[in-house]
Amino acid sequence: MTKNKPNTELFLHQELFNSLMNALDYLIASERDSGVTVFSQQATRLKDKILLHSRAFDYKNDSNASIYLFGVEPAVIIKLLTIYINRGEEIKPTDYYSHLKSRQKKLEECLRE
Repeated sequence: MTKNKPNTELFLHQELFNSLMNALDYLIASERDSGVTVFSQQATRLKDKILLHSRAFDYKNDSNASIYLFGVEPAVIIKLLTIYINRGEEIKPTDYYSHLKSRQKKLEECLRE
């Protein structure tokens, strides 16, 4: 595999993308509050990277996101989601997909100038 090619490309519907990002948000806050920083740091790095490098797109009238993962990142996401699921708590969702779409639109406008 080439250095810049992702090991995994994950396609998620808008709702699933938002669920993933909200789960990472929950772990960032709860782990930091409890003093367990390793999971909070991993979740923060993944969330920041996903928001920076993911791509929003429409396919068959559905809004989707393409997430690119490298190295051990897929395993880290699985581990973090397992921790989140074990907690079984409800969280107030945030619409990260709109944020992703807005950032992508701004980037496209800059590239046209």
